[in-house]
Amino acid sequence: MYSTKLSVSIHIMSVIVLMEGQPVTSEYIASSINTNPALVRRLMSRLKKAKLIKTSTKLGVTGLARDAKDISLLDIFFATEDHQDLFSIHSNTNPNCPVGAKIEVTLKHLYDNIQTATEEKLSAISLADIIKEFI
Repeated sequence: MYSTKLSVSIHIMSVIVLMEGQPVTSEYIASSINTNPALVRRLMSRLKKAKLIKTSTKLGVTGLARDAKDISLLDIFFATEDHQDLFSIHSNTNPNCPVGAKIEVTLKHLYDNIQTATEEKLSAISLADIIKEFI
């Protein structure tokens, strides 16, 4: 199963922007996502640690730490995902097999190119680009 941390985190940050600087609680954001506030708090903790959002213990989220145009989807991805590689390669293949002997090297080059292209695409899209869809 694929992770939804990136899309949920974009949702969280979009709600924060659209609340126009008003404090926003994890409960409010969770109701928008239709999920548990604990999940929202865990992701918000990561977003805060990455210096993407500002929080206050008594108020909740008080805003973004940077302008939405200065936050890329790659910033959000790196803040919220534990493991940034999109693909893993199986190991310990049979070196006596023509496929087993070369599959790791063949896929590593391919996967590295896909990873680089994906990161370039994510870095080219800002949170502000996403927000435009909601206004």
